[in-house]
Amino acid sequence: MINSEIVKELEKVVGDKYVSDKPEEQFLYHYDFITAEPEGICDIAIVPNTAEEVQDIVKIANKYKVPAVPWVSGINFGSIATPRKGGIVVDLRRLNRVLEVNEDDMYAVVEGGITWADLKGYLNVHNPTLRPGVTWSPPGTGVIPSCLCYGMFDLGMIGGTGAEFINGMEVVLGSGDLVRVGSCSLSDYWYGRQPLPDLAGLFIGWEGSTGIVTKAAIKLWPILPYRADYYAVGLRMEDGVPPMLKLSKAGLGIVDICILNHGWSQSLQGFDHKNVPKDPVKANIPDFIGLVTTQAYTEKQHKAQCEAIEEIFKEAKIQAVTADVGIQMLSKKQRGIMEDMTPATGGQTPIQFWGCWDFARGGGGQWIGSYCSTRDVVKYYQLSRNICVKYGKAPQFYSRILFGGHYVVARTNINFNKNDPQDIENTRKILKEIHDAVQGLGGVVMYKPPKWAVQVYKDKTLPATRELIKKIRRVLDPNMILNPGQGVGED
Repeated sequence: MINSEIVKELEKVVGDKYVSDKPEEQFLYHYDFITAEPEGICDIAIVPNTAEEVQDIVKIANKYKVPAVPWVSGINFGSIATPRKGGIVVDLRRLNRVLEVNEDDMYAVVEGGITWADLKGYLNVHNPTLRPGVTWSPPGTGVIPSCLCYGMFDLGMIGGTGAEFINGMEVVLGSGDLVRVGSCSLSDYWYGRQPLPDLAGLFIGWEGSTGIVTKAAIKLWPILPYRADYYAVGLRMEDGVPPMLKLSKAGLGIVDICILNHGWSQSLQGFDHKNVPKDPVKANIPDFIGLVTTQAYTEKQHKAQCEAIEEIFKEAKIQAVTADVGIQMLSKKQRGIMEDMTPATGGQTPIQFWGCWDFARGGGGQWIGSYCSTRDVVKYYQLSRNICVKYGKAPQFYSRILFGGHYVVARTNINFNKNDPQDIENTRKILKEIHDAVQGLGGVVMYKPPKWAVQVYKDKTLPATRELIKKIRRVLDPNMILNPGQGVGED
């Protein structure tokens, strides 16, 4: 039960300017800006400025047995920060500083509320020879949530998921205790998680239910002098995926490999979902688009990489051109965001997919996104595409090949009108139907899963595994106050 006494105690921690229980301000925190997941209830919003203040907030939440939900920007693309059971929303936006950049070991120590715009903007000015891997999400999206939730970065071919980009963390547990994991727990350096017990896994993939991350070290990578971006087009997904998988295993200095369908490609060009063919396969429109990025230190190395990439596409009879050439093949109207992705413009990222979400018209978007075996990419797309077409929705498919080709992420996005309750309900139905269909592939595990999907995975895991997850949650968050209602470690 939220009362004025709690508000008064919280005001002592951060000052009355940074605490609010006013309905018009609570409203900003009660739902996810994008997804079709149900809304929540924010009783109190608070904006701390230090890790110590976060500790005090969590201790107060424990005292009164009320939920505390970590929140960065609300653009979390999975409804992960939605306050399902009310309580205190801990808005980390003031914790957005870059605390250190170690150019020798190539990492940045950042605070828990930093966004991609904050981080990339800082590096552009102060450390222009280094870059982070970034997601295809709006610049206002949080860096740390993207890592903790296994986000896909544009350096994923060499780095893996966002989880592998974390070197170490400082975390406020559900008990209010402050811990550090990784090399930073024993030294001033945040270079990695080895050779200690890897406790980072206590916070990665837990949807904020085991701790609130106040600091983390994020891997950075060198910006090399030579870069090539290839744009490949094929008639069908089954034509284009094999050469992409071959490229991932060819050792060509490739940093990013993306597989898109026609719908996702048109979102890059700025089209909204109303102007995208529902079934490009039936319309005989090229439905495979591949994006490949490579970098090199010398011109000779760069030319050799390009020659090998072009040869692999040629063998597969897939048309492939460099991004600069591909952009020129489109009309000015069709270029959209893609023009900002080319080396000539500095490869601008992060990228805002305005067409994908159709923001200007009250639109939203949600996906079934899963990690899976490389052998299942085509099957995943075909299953999800058929379901989308059946319901009259244009499928938007995107896959990234990760960690040198060891696995992939595959996701199909569904657009909907957030002002239309029936469209939202239909979208939920489609998402669940796709989820159930792709489970038959065997190796598919959904990331950023909504509560209903979490329950599916509970039922699949061994009983001892379920008990282990529950025990860990209870140890780190004895009163179960951190982001309750997501289903992770809950009965």
